[in-house]
Amino acid sequence: MNRMSPERIQRQEGVNGCEPVAATDALVFDGRRFWAWTALGLGCIAIGKGIREPNPWSYTQAQLNYSAGFIHRGLFGWVLGHPLQLNLYGHFAVVSTVLLLFLFAALGLLASKAKLAERTPPGELLALYASSYSVSYLAHLNGYFDIPLALLCIVPLFVRSTGWRLTAALVCASVGILIHEQFFFAFLPVLIVSVLFGAAIGPTIAQRRVAWVGGALLAVLGVGLMAYLARHGSISAGQAELLRQSLSRTADRRLSTDVFDVLPRSAAENLAIMEDLWHRPSFYGGQVESLLLFGPTAAVLSWATFLLLRRWRPDAHRWLYAGVLLATLAPLSLHLVGWDKNRWNELLSLNAFILLLMVSRLVGSEPVRLPLRLRRACLLVMLLNMASGGGMLDYRHIRPFPFLRGAYTPSVGNPAGHL
Repeated sequence: MNRMSPERIQRQEGVNGCEPVAATDALVFDGRRFWAWTALGLGCIAIGKGIREPNPWSYTQAQLNYSAGFIHRGLFGWVLGHPLQLNLYGHFAVVSTVLLLFLFAALGLLASKAKLAERTPPGELLALYASSYSVSYLAHLNGYFDIPLALLCIVPLFVRSTGWRLTAALVCASVGILIHEQFFFAFLPVLIVSVLFGAAIGPTIAQRRVAWVGGALLAVLGVGLMAYLARHGSISAGQAELLRQSLSRTADRRLSTDVFDVLPRSAAENLAIMEDLWHRPSFYGGQVESLLLFGPTAAVLSWATFLLLRRWRPDAHRWLYAGVLLATLAPLSLHLVGWDKNRWNELLSLNAFILLLMVSRLVGSEPVRLPLRLRRACLLVMLLNMASGGGMLDYRHIRPFPFLRGAYTPSVGNPAGHL
């Protein structure tokens, strides 16, 4: 009887291409190529679940300009409306879809520049965000200002020099707030933290001082612009009606009247509307349901971010923790002024991912092997993300699978108005 030693059997299996199951599993599921393709595939599925044509609200809002006087949210249409002919719905749909694709491309490029997969091998974190309901909801926001605002937040993070990053952040913050005040609540804290990171990584006292002063300057700029918009950004109902009539003459589709109803509202009036919504019995149940859709992804990404900070910057990780946590949670402040709960919670996951990339790019060093429990959490949340579905804007609903059979109920009004 021909007997072979275990070593010879192992060599023979290698020659025949029949490796043991455990070895095959390790080779496949710990491979960067596997997770790169997984991230791409899950991202395509997540986008497919949510993608749709721009709605009347976003089409109307993109055309707002300063023809009836200075108003908040008027910069985008004032600069791009005429050159790109955004009054034509087909042109607007193309521009908005291109911006959406640019956003996903920018996130992928920043992940590559940050070397996230190399520094947290083999790459589950990329696949985790790609699978998230946040990606589906971003695709659903095709046409909304959330897309260009997120792009403006990401651009400065490509700059490694603290001084130049501060310069880029000042420009992007100014443009972002003038496009939509949502930038102040959701993305300005991310840019402030990105500049303050220079105080932890700057090799000289002067560079660290620039970071602290720059972070304060960004905050003052944001507060100043918001104060200016509060005093001069609102227009009267008559001016809003004149603007509506002017835009309607050139638009090739019916405009959303809700957009013009929102423009004359003061901050106090908007808060009064929100206070009424807070007293509705269904408000808090809806908030919990929404956080269950987006919270797990944000929690796992933030867990990884804190782990990397503790490993790479043990001397300063505590105050960096606080900055990252505050910037991640910043979009939740939008619940005080707007009723689109899923929209704000989606930004929670987006900010968590952006901050993870920022940490990997700015302070990343040697690779860190993620703990087994964190890797298992990634897999569990990916499964949860793939099974997630529910309500979106305009009373649309998506099903987890097949996601192309989404139900649609015509909009019957907007009690608080989108922001």
